[in-house]
Amino acid sequence: MKKPLHGYYFVVPIITFALWSACIFGLLGLWGTDGFPKYVNTDATVVFISDVGAAHHTYFIIFAVLSAVAYMATTLLERHLRHQRRIPGSVRKKQTVLDSFSVAFAIIGAIGLILLSIFDDVEYPRVHWSMTVVFVAGVALSVLMQTLQIFSLSKSHSDELWHLRAMAIVKSVILGVALAVLIVFIGCYATCDGDVTDGNSQCNRVVSAAGVAEWTLAFLLSLFFLSYIVDFWPAKKRADFGLTEKGDMVQDPSRAAEAGVDDRPTAPYAIARDMGPNHTHQEYMTQMSSEAPSMHQQPLREANHIGQAR
Repeated sequence: MKKPLHGYYFVVPIITFALWSACIFGLLGLWGTDGFPKYVNTDATVVFISDVGAAHHTYFIIFAVLSAVAYMATTLLERHLRHQRRIPGSVRKKQTVLDSFSVAFAIIGAIGLILLSIFDDVEYPRVHWSMTVVFVAGVALSVLMQTLQIFSLSKSHSDELWHLRAMAIVKSVILGVALAVLIVFIGCYATCDGDVTDGNSQCNRVVSAAGVAEWTLAFLLSLFFLSYIVDFWPAKKRADFGLTEKGDMVQDPSRAAEAGVDDRPTAPYAIARDMGPNHTHQEYMTQMSSEAPSMHQQPLREANHIGQAR
C-alpha cells in the first residue's frame, strides 16, 4: 500500500538543514581555500560571514535563497500538519495564533536572508546590515512563538506529552544559547564598530570574537532546522501504520473504511475539522466515541467523508 504524502514531509526540514549547512560550511571552506585572508583592510583576523559572502557572492546568493525558500516551506508544512492533525494540533485559539505568528515571522526572516545575500556588505553595507537585523529578529521571534506554542500543546495532548515537552525544552535551549551568543556579538561588534584600524590589536581581538559569535549563531540555526525533523516525525509514524494498535487513528483514506469495524471511532483529524480548534483533547475524544456506532453501520460513507476532510 502506498504511503500517504504526509509520511514524507520530514524530508523537507532535512533539505533545509542540508542547504543551510552547505551555505555556512561552504563559505567557511571557501575562506580556508582563500588562505583565511582579511578581505578588506578593516577586517579582523576572524572575518564575518558577510565578508566571505561578498567575496563569493554567487555562491552566497544561491544557497541563501535556497535555504530561505526551504525554511519557509518547512514552517508552512508545520502549520499544515498541525491543522490537519497529522501531528498534535491546536485545541486552543492561543495555540493557533502562536503558530501563525511563528510562520509569519519565519517568512519575514527568510525574506531578510534573501535580501542580505543580494545586497552585500561591501557595496550596500547599510541595506545589508539592516536586512541582517530583519533576518535575525524574524527567526528569533519565530523560534520563540513556536516554542511557546509547543509548551502550550504539551498541556493539551497528554498522549504526546513527552514528545512535545522534550521538543519545547530543546528549542528553548537552542534559543537561550543563541540569545546569549547574540548579546556577545552585539557587544563585541559595537565596541569597535565592527572595524579594525591598523595596529589596534585590542579591536582585532574584540571584532574577531564578534566574528566567532556570528559563525556560532549560524551553526545554532542549523540545529534549529534539524529540530523540525522531530516535530514532523509523528506524521511519518502514523503514515507508516495507517492506524494505531487500537485502530483509532485513521491516517490513510484507503484504510478509512476499517474505522467502521468493531468499535473503532472515526478519524480524529476529521472530527477536529468539523468541531473547530477551540476544544479540549477530552472533548475531541468524547465526540469520536459518540460517532463510532454510526460508522459501524455506514463505513463506506464515512470513508468518503474522511477522504474529503483531508
